[in-house]
Amino acid sequence: MATTEEEIRYWPRIGMYVNRKFADEWIERLGITGRVLDDDIEEFVDVDSPTAEELEGEIEELFENPFEEAELSTENEAIMELIKFESDKKAFILSKKDEGMTLDEAKKAYEETKGDLVREHLDLPETPEGVTHASQLDEGDEEE
Repeated sequence: MATTEEEIRYWPRIGMYVNRKFADEWIERLGITGRVLDDDIEEFVDVDSPTAEELEGEIEELFENPFEEAELSTENEAIMELIKFESDKKAFILSKKDEGMTLDEAKKAYEETKGDLVREHLDLPETPEGVTHASQLDEGDEEE
């Protein structure tokens, strides 16, 4: 069943459209507290998070009001594009096999294309030939 405007709302806190079920699940997951590294003091600090009650109030207000269209941030558009690409993995691989690739070649093509998408969205340079791990990028930079 397709999601209608009656079933989704733009939630500014996360910058994405959500349905009620997703929003409720997100609130449940947020109940888990954590710590992040504060670079300024080089220590882990507690994260300030809104309470479940505050978030439930936000969601109630969102769904009590009519649908309003909002523009997704560039970052969230990139996330959505990558999620879509990942969900179409099987079709991508089968398409490459139909083009004559072996299964291994098709899987490699998928990973390369995914890497290209990530590099494009993060504005990263091409990976040098033969590099398969980030640790290899530092090799050769050190003088003996």
